[in-house]
Amino acid sequence: MRSKRQRLPCCLLTFFTVCFFSVLSLSQEIEAGSYPVSVSMEPEEIPLGGIALASIKINDEIKLLDVRFLGKKIPYHPDPSGRGYFALLGAGLDCEPGTHILTVKWQGPDGRPDLYSHEVPVMARSFPVERLSVPERMVEFPPKVLERVLEDQKAVKRTCNKISNKLYWQRPFIWPVSSKILSPFGLRRIFNNKPRSPHSGVDLRAPEDTPILASNYGKVVMARDCYLSGKTIILDHGGGLFTLYAHLASCKVREGQEVKRGQVVGLSGSTGRATGPHLHWGVSLLGKRLDPAELMALLGTRSCPFP
Repeated sequence: MRSKRQRLPCCLLTFFTVCFFSVLSLSQEIEAGSYPVSVSMEPEEIPLGGIALASIKINDEIKLLDVRFLGKKIPYHPDPSGRGYFALLGAGLDCEPGTHILTVKWQGPDGRPDLYSHEVPVMARSFPVERLSVPERMVEFPPKVLERVLEDQKAVKRTCNKISNKLYWQRPFIWPVSSKILSPFGLRRIFNNKPRSPHSGVDLRAPEDTPILASNYGKVVMARDCYLSGKTIILDHGGGLFTLYAHLASCKVREGQEVKRGQVVGLSGSTGRATGPHLHWGVSLLGKRLDPAELMALLGTRSCPFP
């Protein structure tokens, strides 16, 4: 028996042909650099606790509508070059390693929205562990103390979750004190076999009353005496980026005050829960604590001046 050849309906054949040439045309546009949106990353991979700068280039005739990463709306700002925009992306310690998608929503001359997707690898990272045996009172807080600790934590979280439209910071960021890193970001301390939260910043050596400098231009959004972190200052640098300075002996600025890069914001000390004078320096982006050393590698001095 002769086999019969099945023919595709004309409408399906036309559909597949259009799809093929549409994909081919799109790939040619991307290769030729004529696609209306492109994204480049610095660095191309983000380690846990790391930060990256996304450069978003667009054609003159299109409008940027929205940028999203890790389920969050990402603030974007005009690029100083005059063409396109830039955005800061961070991967907190709770981020799942793997490939995540940065989406850029844009609108063409015809008024129709479209999406551009860019793959962003988030890399796993190992952090040191420190086991300590301490009096039990240093592990468990009495009810009144715990209430204050939780209030402090809520205040810091509430502050760092705000996003101001004004962008204060300019390259480069500077270290708040020129000294050695005593405790790195991500260090996991285990007290009496009870794991604590990973270290949310870096501890920098700073003898009593050492001047502590603002790492960049910003606005003082918190000057508070906290139970654990002592006298604490938080600077808003704009676009959801904050730096935090803790265990200060005294604060030299007040809430609502704008500061310049390199301005003295306080003197180092050992207030709060501290075993000796030092500076705890933290970085927060869109509510996620990041490694200050990673921020400095990208936007400031690449290493601590005196490792």
